[in-house]
Order: sequence, then C-alpha cells, then structure tokens
Amino acid sequence: MEFEEMKKIWDEQNQEPLYAINEAALHKRIHSKKKRASRLSNINDFGLMGIAVITAITYSFISIINETPTFYDYLIPIIMIAIGGYVLTGRMQRKKKEHQFDRTMLGDLDHAIASVSYEAKRSKTMVWWFILPLAIPSFLNMVQSEAGIWQILSITGAFILSYAVVRWEFNRCHVPKKQKLEALRAKLTEANP
Repeated sequence: MEFEEMKKIWDEQNQEPLYAINEAALHKRIHSKKKRASRLSNINDFGLMGIAVITAITYSFISIINETPTFYDYLIPIIMIAIGGYVLTGRMQRKKKEHQFDRTMLGDLDHAIASVSYEAKRSKTMVWWFILPLAIPSFLNMVQSEAGIWQILSITGAFILSYAVVRWEFNRCHVPKKQKLEALRAKLTEANP
C-alpha cells in the first residue's frame, strides 16, 4: 500500500479532512508574526524618540558653547523635540488601537497587518515629518554661519542618504511584509467564508 493510501485511511479513521490546515500551528505562527511586528514598531518608536531627545540635548549644548548662536541653533532642538512628540503621539494612538483586535487567528493577523501598515506609513511619510523639518533649518543655519563647502556637501549627502535608506526600507521591507500578510488573510477568509 502506498503512503497516500495509508494516509487517507488514517485520516478517515481520525475523521479529519485529507488536507486539513493545522490551525493551532498556523495560529501560533500568526501570533509570532504579530509579536514581531509589534516589537519592531516599539523599537522604532523608542529609537526615534531617543534620537530626537539626544539630538536636541546635544545641539542645545553646542549652541550654548557657540560664541554666536543663531536663531536656527535654537530652532533645531525645538524641532527635534516636536518630532519626538509626534512619534510619541503616533505610538499612543497605535497602542490604543491594539485593544480593538480580537484574540483569534484572524484578529492576530489583522493586528500584524495593522502594525506593518503603521511602519510602512511612517516610513513613506518620514521625509515630510522628519527629514525636511530638520534639513531646512540645518541648511539655513549653514548658510547664515557661512559654513564651508565640505560641511554643506557632507550634510547634504547625509540627508540624501537618509532619504534613500528610508525609501529602500519602505520598498524592500514593509511593502512585501504587508503583501504577504494580506495574501495569507485572503487565503484564510477564502477557505472559511
């Protein structure tokens, strides 16, 4: 007797469908994806808030030490604190929405999709709420303080590189993750209408 025939007889004895989905294992895997996506969001939240606060403090000390601080030397730390506040507000909203999901397999999957969508949206819009608000006063400060060409070029390169990294992360990480999770959700809802 071949393996497939033996399996069919065994499955009939257990009264299980021939190609049944192991729901417990699938739910465990989905729960793991949800925890991983939530953990990544938490790390990014705290990382961005930490960067904002540390940069604001450091820049404030540099401004105090500087003999002739400019208006932008005071504006840049304020912008960094505002960016940290923006990230904190987004985090609080995300955490409030987490309690809306059911503790089921589809609820955990929806939670994972929401976490990945949150990171994708943040990555996609980062140029508007992080890079530009920081780049504009930085360049105006360099122009006002008559910075050297190498300083201007290196700061310009840093902002261009940060934009490229954010776009790469969006296209190579967040979009494929979201598509895979949505495809899994479509398969599960198709199998169990």
